[in-house]
Amino acid sequence: KYLKKKILKNSSFSYPMVVKPSNEGSSIGVEICKDFNQLKKSIIKLIKNYKTLIVENYIAGQEIQVAVINGTALGAIELKPKREFYDYKAKYTKSAHTQHIMPADINKNNYNAVLKLAEKAHKALNCKGVTRSDFKLINNKFYLLEINTQPGMTGLSLVPEIAKYVGITFKDLIKKIIDDAAINK
Repeated sequence: KYLKKKILKNSSFSYPMVVKPSNEGSSIGVEICKDFNQLKKSIIKLIKNYKTLIVENYIAGQEIQVAVINGTALGAIELKPKREFYDYKAKYTKSAHTQHIMPADINKNNYNAVLKLAEKAHKALNCKGVTRSDFKLINNKFYLLEINTQPGMTGLSLVPEIAKYVGITFKDLIKKIIDDAAINK
């Protein structure tokens, strides 16, 4: 009842909206809602499995992701998913045909700016080791969607791909992460 009252009270959201669990990763449970009825259904469905949900405006634009290791940005990659958004399948299955563009296809000023933004976010949140910051770029303005403090390390993962582009092997990447974790902080 409380949930329905809260949704109805705030039904003047602008759409599309994103509903997602606050404690998941890899886009699990993420739903893009194009209207109030879809938003309501998604919240009711997700609240059965998750205690806390995040409801936010959907931000369109270029998908730009930045890897940061020990406070220093390595590089930015652009993603062009063939699916509605960069969901679980787009991230972890080759058959989804998500295009990875390394370095990101943005002008030099924007490229340098997004690296600095990722470093600032990493430091502001007192992150350690490796993070990946996810941005959307619209009209030369970056929107930080989230910072992943445990980014993927699979064959299709972005941090290893960015590291490889700048000359860091997977083995060296893992060593950097382990060495940083071993430092007495």
